[in-house]
Amino acid sequence: MNLVKKKRFWLGLVIAAVFLYLVFRQVDLGELTAALLNADYRWLLPALAVYLLGYLLRAVRWKYLMNSIKPMRWQELFPPLILGFMVNNVLPARAGEFVRAYVVGKREGVSKSSVFATVVMQRAYDGLVMVLFAGLVLYLFRLPQGEGNAEFVSLVNTVVNITTVLFVCVFFFLFALITWKERAVAVLTWFTRLLPETLRRLADRMVASFIEGFAVLRSRKDSLLAFGFSLLAWSGESAAYYFILRAFGLSLPIYASVMLMAIVNLGIMIPSSPGYIGPFEFFGVGTLLLFGVDKSLALPCVLMIHTMVWLPITLWGFYYMWTMKLSFREMEAAAPDEPGPAAPGQGAN
Repeated sequence: MNLVKKKRFWLGLVIAAVFLYLVFRQVDLGELTAALLNADYRWLLPALAVYLLGYLLRAVRWKYLMNSIKPMRWQELFPPLILGFMVNNVLPARAGEFVRAYVVGKREGVSKSSVFATVVMQRAYDGLVMVLFAGLVLYLFRLPQGEGNAEFVSLVNTVVNITTVLFVCVFFFLFALITWKERAVAVLTWFTRLLPETLRRLADRMVASFIEGFAVLRSRKDSLLAFGFSLLAWSGESAAYYFILRAFGLSLPIYASVMLMAIVNLGIMIPSSPGYIGPFEFFGVGTLLLFGVDKSLALPCVLMIHTMVWLPITLWGFYYMWTMKLSFREMEAAAPDEPGPAAPGQGAN
């Protein structure tokens, strides 16, 4: 792999280092260690169960999004899904999104551009669910605000407002592509005329295939089912966060875990090192501080949540990588050198 030669790799490390410094400063390492040792790890069992169930629900969601391209069983989509999330955990710049499209396109003999469009749709649904959950909490429950956390509350409101506008615009754009497909293709191909003829023909085919991948929007049933499974998957992840909070003796209201999950996953849209190290901890600890949790307890709690969302899926993904006989070189080649802006993440993963 040539990661160390890429600017985004070093930029991600710098961003991660800054966020980790902000999180770990003025933290008593002795108290942090004691909190980790004294946690009730029996709560990890239900947390892990509902968290992994969320990936099954995401595979079912993908099945409905793929109906317009090639009907598939969710069991066939589950391994590429896990593989893609694993790649997101170990490679920078959301390379796993492209790997998912590459693997399904190669195995099923369908357009990789069309499959990638369904991946974009999944992230668009994820973004809408995140801003919906965060917006509901902000609207229904007033976040605790004092002199010490006013800046973070302001940051949370800014993140929610910006991402709301972003994902609403994304959906309007996607609907426009479907509603006025011929006109959209004509506009995009006008730009491809600047390319050499050989590349232009290839680009025109890719544009048409990519737009065709959004055809699921023409099916109200498949679109609503996909959105419904998005709600279920992220509700399950919120429950997993709640169980981890209980493991550290925190009896916070349910909406606190919902807010924690939403803000963390919106926050890790910021480019960073593989595995979202840094932003995950910063936004997680900041959110718990809003609910009166001491930093010496908030940090180990967030570290445990991050471990839960990173480790099992990464190991599972390596298993599928081995069974599919894929290499990191092949998967890295599936992603462009300069991908677009990241979408919400990991189950956010």
